[in-house]
Amino acid sequence: MWAKHAQGTVIRQAQGAWPQGTYEEHHARDGFAGDCSQLYRAHPTTEWTRVEGPIRPRGILTDDLPAEDDADERAQPTTLLECADMRLSISRRRRPAPYLFRNADGDTVILVQRGSGLLVCDYGTLEYGPLEYLVIPKGTNYRLIPHTTDNLSYVVETTAAVGVPDRGLLGHFLPFDIGVLDVPRLDALRAHGSGLDGPEWEIVVKRGERLSSIFHPFDPLDVEGWQGSVTPYRLRLRDIRPVTSERMDVPPITHATFAAEGVWFCTMAPRIWQNDPEAAHVQPYHRNVDYDEIIINLGSPEGDGVPGRPIGLMTVTPGGMNHGPGAAMLRHPMERMPFYLLNIDTRQALRPTSAFEQAEIPDFYERQRFSGPGR
Repeated sequence: MWAKHAQGTVIRQAQGAWPQGTYEEHHARDGFAGDCSQLYRAHPTTEWTRVEGPIRPRGILTDDLPAEDDADERAQPTTLLECADMRLSISRRRRPAPYLFRNADGDTVILVQRGSGLLVCDYGTLEYGPLEYLVIPKGTNYRLIPHTTDNLSYVVETTAAVGVPDRGLLGHFLPFDIGVLDVPRLDALRAHGSGLDGPEWEIVVKRGERLSSIFHPFDPLDVEGWQGSVTPYRLRLRDIRPVTSERMDVPPITHATFAAEGVWFCTMAPRIWQNDPEAAHVQPYHRNVDYDEIIINLGSPEGDGVPGRPIGLMTVTPGGMNHGPGAAMLRHPMERMPFYLLNIDTRQALRPTSAFEQAEIPDFYERQRFSGPGR
């Protein structure tokens, strides 16, 4: 327990109903998990005149954004953002690659926005579909076989191992029971193998950001059995049970799905919004000084968009920048969050690639203050 000091106009319980004529801002460390102070200001901190320099919030629409692997079956996903700990790319693969792929630089997390297909790997086969995660450990030989042609996935490669964060006082079953994770089935793999034809079978290996190829005179997915704890797995977003509170905004860390060193994956699932008369009915303003924040709107469980938050909208807010609810959210607070959001936080500063910059929404950082809900 840390010492708490107070001066001026405050409330006893942070994130309650703000004092009349004030706007609560969080000045927090380690995301929302470390020490924190609340500042009660006379104006929303997002009411800036302009922002100069790379700290400005940025946004792109990924729904129709081109990806190299759409037309070129040998191509890799198209990278949009990167730092020392991770790389975020998009994939539109409509035909399976003519090779197996092995990422020797780190783990891979794939979140499917649209499309369905089959993951074929050393451990067996695993079907995937919309609004599902695939987590693939470093060094796994695998191949994605799409069953559809209109596909969009977000591909995150981390340098450190991806795992499920410690749930602490939440227990074993929130935000999801480990038992809902599905692993590949070996029986189908033993019957059909990789699906590639000889006389040579190719494995493309990425190491040190460079690609090499290993060729075999046999199908490399020739596994007859396996046991252990290293395996790809699938998590359906519908199996996530979000933590909710009627009386205050629940911080993003409670929605943490996966984590790697320097990277957090948080899945904001549809849920009841805070609605108690003594609650603040919007998120607090904040300056998340230790993390850059990526938010991707994944749409509703029915696949619908939300006014002001089109499916595929990706926003990036660098650490230290003011952010919080827009003017529209203040005027019309939500009663229920009706859509899924993917929130990725990185300790290292993100670098946009040329593919991101070419698709960037002009003057996005000026307009987002007046848009709909945002974290």
